Amino acid sequence: MSDPKISVIIPVYNAESTLRRCVDSVLAQTLTDFECLLINDGSEDKSGEICDEYAIRDSRVRVFHKENGGVSSARNVGLDNATGEWIAFVDSDDWVGEKYLESFSGHLDADLVIGGF
Repeated sequence: MSDPKISVIIPVYNAESTLRRCVDSVLAQTLTDFECLLINDGSEDKSGEICDEYAIRDSRVRVFHKENGGVSSARNVGLDNATGEWIAFVDSDDWVGEKYLESFSGHLDADLVIGGF
């Protein structure tokens, strides 16, 4: 598989109640040329197991488990492992509409794209 256009980085910490909705919304994107990096930041609930389940079910999902270091530390692990040309951050307690990534795709000649809601 060639490198994806976009790497979606999701830091995860004790998010078992919201994680499935978040990841499902990312995986339902109309633009499919992306990878989803789930960074389990030392969760003490079942978040790590949920992340692993997604990686088994969908080849676009990669999981990294680390000791708790905070959201910035988790994002940095994602950045270190991302293979996409572009980076998108989504928080594990958020969800995105199905055209979230597609809405950026028309602007990928820019240096920075910031999406609103």
